[in-house]
Amino acid sequence: MYDVDFDHQIIEIEKYDAKPTYKKFFGYRPGVSVIGDLIVGIENSNGNTNVRFHQKNTQKRFFERFEQNGLIINRFRTDCGACSKEIVEEIEKHSKSFYIRANRCSSIYNDTFALKGWKTEEINGIEFELNSILVEKWKGKAYRLVIQRQKRMDGMQDFWE
Repeated sequence: MYDVDFDHQIIEIEKYDAKPTYKKFFGYRPGVSVIGDLIVGIENSNGNTNVRFHQKNTQKRFFERFEQNGLIINRFRTDCGACSKEIVEEIEKHSKSFYIRANRCSSIYNDTFALKGWKTEEINGIEFELNSILVEKWKGKAYRLVIQRQKRMDGMQDFWE
């Protein structure tokens, strides 16, 4: 069983067919799947498309190739670009568990102040406090939302979900 990481890599390039990216430079935006330090899937996307554009189809093709080669996906990790109902449903079909890093979310920000039992963890050399809650983002299905916070330079807590 394998753990797969997926991300869109924004690559700055000066080729004639490159499009402006959301980062304000010309480039490509390939979706990349990695197991450990081995790239196991890469598929290009137009630099000026939203990261969700055809991501479900990209994920489906990657998962089909994994399955054709006998790979079973234990954990699938990706960023907030996968946080849509159709993409999550595709990921759920092909992995035992999955993790999506979300952006800041004002709708739950105030609720996080009531949470107790924060655990301190070091992630990539940075100290965070972690907690989790159940949320029902899409009707009828609850997911565990892991929240991380970090002290800002001014000493205030900074929340991420």
